[in-house]
Amino acid sequence: MWLREFTASEFVTVNKQLNPRIWQKDELDSVVADKLKEIALAFKEFVGIELEVIDYTITGSNANYTWTDYSDLDLHLVIPGEPSDEMRELFNAKKALWAEQHSITIKGMPVECYVQGNDEEHHSTGVYSLLHKTWLIEPKKVKPTIDDKAVDAKKDAVEHEIERALLSRDLEQLRSVKERITKMRKAGLTRAGEWSVENLVFKILRNLGLIDQITEKITELEDDQLSLEQTQVLD
Repeated sequence: MWLREFTASEFVTVNKQLNPRIWQKDELDSVVADKLKEIALAFKEFVGIELEVIDYTITGSNANYTWTDYSDLDLHLVIPGEPSDEMRELFNAKKALWAEQHSITIKGMPVECYVQGNDEEHHSTGVYSLLHKTWLIEPKKVKPTIDDKAVDAKKDAVEHEIERALLSRDLEQLRSVKERITKMRKAGLTRAGEWSVENLVFKILRNLGLIDQITEKITELEDDQLSLEQTQVLD
């Protein structure tokens, strides 16, 4: 069922209200807000460098009317400007490591933490500020238009590409596929936002575990390259 929610427009539900587990009409439950701030501070410390955080925000489907029972909570730590490529790489690595080491939930919903520059392009149709207790982008009850056939076709093509790369055990091929997927998603978000074909395909691949498989295989092969096998010393 969760997969169909990302691939067929008839399964995209626009709810009459925001998720009642965390919202009281248009206001975030105060206990939830305090806990999210606590989580954000813990993640900030985990990143391990000095961060000037100017806001904590909630985005994604739980800041919108398109939430489902499978939606997680996207918690963003907003910093000034736009992170450099090197800093973005650090933030992404810390995000992945945090997710690997922690399993934090709010009322049964996984919390996903992310560092976002306030000058970075952001394509969510709902953004709520925890610090200011107000909507920065107020969600609307509008059903998104999804090209189901295009999503299915592109998903099948990229999935086949990933599987070929995994079977090849070729480090450069795996890196190339991962980079193309990243660029694909960015292009889709820029062109058509969070309901673009490319972003939906990325979400499906991530939920299938294929993005993690690529990352893990790249790490495995990089470790192999950097390792030196023990050899027996003959007398």
